[in-house]
Amino acid sequence: MAEAQNVLDALADWVGHQRWFVGKGTMPTLRSVASLTLHHDPQLEVKILIAGDCRGAEERLFQVPVVLRRAYREAGAPGHIGSLRDADGLEWQLYDGPEDPAFTERLQRLIADGESFGDDTASVRGIPASPWPGSGMTSRVLRGEQSNTSIVYSVDGDGTGESSVICKIFRVLQHGENPDVVLQSALFTSGSTSVPPLFGSVAARWPDDSRPDGSASGHLAFAQRFLSGAQDAWSLALAAGSTHADFTVSARQIGIATADVHATLARALPTREPTAGDSAVTVAAWRTRLDAALAEVPELSQLRPSIELLYERAAGVAWPMLQSIHGDLHLGQILATPDGSWAIIDFEGEPMRPLEERLLPDLPLRDIAGMLRSFDYAAGSHEPSEGMTRWAHECRVAFIDGYIAGSGRDVRKNRVLLDAFEMDKALYEVVYEAHNRPAWLGIPTAAVHRLAARAATAR
Repeated sequence: MAEAQNVLDALADWVGHQRWFVGKGTMPTLRSVASLTLHHDPQLEVKILIAGDCRGAEERLFQVPVVLRRAYREAGAPGHIGSLRDADGLEWQLYDGPEDPAFTERLQRLIADGESFGDDTASVRGIPASPWPGSGMTSRVLRGEQSNTSIVYSVDGDGTGESSVICKIFRVLQHGENPDVVLQSALFTSGSTSVPPLFGSVAARWPDDSRPDGSASGHLAFAQRFLSGAQDAWSLALAAGSTHADFTVSARQIGIATADVHATLARALPTREPTAGDSAVTVAAWRTRLDAALAEVPELSQLRPSIELLYERAAGVAWPMLQSIHGDLHLGQILATPDGSWAIIDFEGEPMRPLEERLLPDLPLRDIAGMLRSFDYAAGSHEPSEGMTRWAHECRVAFIDGYIAGSGRDVRKNRVLLDAFEMDKALYEVVYEAHNRPAWLGIPTAAVHRLAARAATAR
């Protein structure tokens, strides 16, 4: 059997070039935190490795599923990483697990059958939610993802059938339950039709000397229905905007779906009254973001008095109940299905925030503000014009109208607070665009000017 550290040594260069690796431009120094064996025989090993990148003050953990084979797979098979020799001098071929059927088949059975592997030090277990729609399914990896790896299972081989499943592999691990699993499980078990049906998840426990009991735990994977033929709302909005076609009907429906998700989460998971401490922490975070944005784009400094006035007013109004929310809602997280319904996906929240923060109750207004910004970006992706400005405004109004219709709550009565959340999101975008896409900087700065002007003229 190949030792876990030997495998990681062979993987280090490969890991450093993966899109999900946090620390672009550098190579990791990997140590073995846990090695979970799902299958072993003289010719084949299937493992889930939990690896720590030892560089820096804070170690980052990664999940690396691998398959070791004594012989090469068929010529041209995807996922081949390299080779290594074990302590007995035997050579093994190393494959990326999601690309190898030995791993994907084992993962399906792990979830569907609720199997467990491991010992007192580290363990992994499948958590079924509903029966898988088929057996003997073929699999393929979705391309283009940044922070995770998704496997599409299907009976028909191309993922277009009604029985297809998508299983997301969480590559970056932290202690605690993943909100993508927690929130969608709560929505699914509560009967919401605004998320795809769930099939189950995988949880694990691994050593962690920094914790009182010496161990940490979290989710490794999450399986749900793959919505074949679905189109994301971002692509649809871009296409509509390119011809100035009406998108308000869709925007209103998205607002209704968002309201359904918020209402269901409020019923299924704890809510609480906001405290003075909650608002103080939030406003302090807004001001920190404001300082960062003005440092990046000093030309916005003339707007500071109006922005500070907006934040002061927002701090002084009554805040709605705190509850679980999506946390990173935008048009790319909304899917239009072939049957005409809308589904919301990817409930992980802002990926750069600590996991424990992403699970805390928050204001639904944060999600609403995110969607309003997304409509601005859809319009701003085209040549600026009065027509595109009007198109974005109409979409924003329709989304809010749909949310009010779906929730029965007039969020326009929280306009000051909603403007403050949208301002904070726009200032975040200012920093991001200044660092990464300077040509797009005009999109968030226009929003900052608009919201500041409204704050300055409000009574």
